[in-house]
Formats: sequence, C-alpha cells, structure tokens
Amino acid sequence: MTSSPESIKSNPVLPKGEYQPARPTDLRGPCPVVNALANHGYISRDGRNISSVDIKTAMTELGINNAIRTTLTYASYLEHQDDPPTGFWTFVRSPFAYLLRQFGLRNPHQQTTSGGACLNLDQLSRHGAVEHDVSLSRRDFKQGDNTTPQKDLIADLISSSADGKVITATDLAKLRLRRLEQQKRDNPDLQYGAGQHQVACGESAFILTVFGAGLGHYDVPVSYVQALFTEERLPVVEGWRRRGWWTLGFVELTWQTQVMKRLVGKID
Repeated sequence: MTSSPESIKSNPVLPKGEYQPARPTDLRGPCPVVNALANHGYISRDGRNISSVDIKTAMTELGINNAIRTTLTYASYLEHQDDPPTGFWTFVRSPFAYLLRQFGLRNPHQQTTSGGACLNLDQLSRHGAVEHDVSLSRRDFKQGDNTTPQKDLIADLISSSADGKVITATDLAKLRLRRLEQQKRDNPDLQYGAGQHQVACGESAFILTVFGAGLGHYDVPVSYVQALFTEERLPVVEGWRRRGWWTLGFVELTWQTQVMKRLVGKID
C-alpha cells in the first residue's frame, strides 16, 4: 500500500504497512531493506530508538525464520567496541557474544526510556561492523558518505540484468567484480578482504532468497529491485509476497551465499 502526498499531509499517523518515504528529519542507514521496514512503519518511521523486539518482529514481514531473526538482532544490539576484548575467559563468559562481537552497533548503555536496548538506524553505518566497502548502492566510508543511496550505483545495479527482466546470481556476481575494480581505482584506502566479501555475498544472497521465487529459483524481477533500491519500498505493488509456510533459514541462506562466492571467484 502506498500513500499519496495528500493523504500523508492529512493523515500523519499512517497504519503499519503503508508506505511513506523518509522525511528530511528521519534517520536511515545504508541497508535498503531495513530502511524499507521503517518506510512501511514496521519499525519506527523516524528511525530512532528502535528496540530489539521491534526489529525482530518487523523481520517477519520478510519471510525470515526465527533463527535468522534472533541472530541478526542479537548481534546488532551488542554494544559496539572499537577494540573488543579477546582471550579464552572472554569466550567462556559469553561464547555467542564473543563470536558476534564485531557486529555490535549500540553505543554503551544505549537504552529506551523504559530501559530496553535500542538503536537508531544511522548507526547501521558504523564502518567495519556490518557496513563495509564496495556496496552495490553506497559509496565507501573513506569517500565521505556510506549511508546515502547513490543514483549512479543503483542505475548500474538495475542495468546489471542480462535480459532486462530479472536479476540473477550471475548478474550480481559480475556486478560485484566490477564494483570491486571500480573501488580499487576510486578509494586508495579500500578495505575489502575475506570477511567483507563474506558479508557482501551474504547480502546478495539475502536479496535473492527473500525477493526471488524461493526454493532454488532466485531470479529477482527488475521491478522489485527498482522499488527496493530507488524508493526503499517493499515491492508489494509489483507482486512480491513474503514467504508463508517455508520461511528463509540459515541452511538456504548459507548455501546461496556460497553460490555467490563461487560465481564471483577469487578476489585479490
């Protein structure tokens, strides 16, 4: 469901699920999918003080199973540490937190007024946590703005479709290689190694498995990609529906991530 400008002015409190683009005062991050959840009101439309419960619940709108939602939420809501502690006893005290500590986004003691952990969407731009260089739609951190969608990069993403109708894993793999070569030229401080590449391939796999047909057939219609990246809107109008009984799980997502890595091949 999409609102006209007139309905937005007359009805500032929109029902959950109805789309409204971000306003100038709203906070957004570098992930178009999370931004879309905010634009549809599944999480706070202003992008502020979003609780872990809110984001975990909102991700059900994407057809993701509980294991992925729990892991993503837990990792993101860890407190960010530039130099996290290491060592055997740190691992023993909290093995799960130890393994996921690099993905923490929260400021120390960042909480809602009721005392629950919270995040603002612009914190997803913390460089080196989840955000990484060689995005398909954002500039690198050292280029000055790793949050704002870039029209030229999104145009390249849309035109990556070999047939102009759907975007495939092969299309995204070829685009990933072109973007890497481009950023090697444009960013002398580029940071893109095995860890960043794993996350990047996982992101592409996520788009394919959430918005593709599913169960091994992951071609994503170009119209879906246009809605998601140019408007940061879930492509419901274009015909997409979240998965029902067969939600996306770790096995399927990991398998498609490995497919992406194999298609991209070796990176230097």
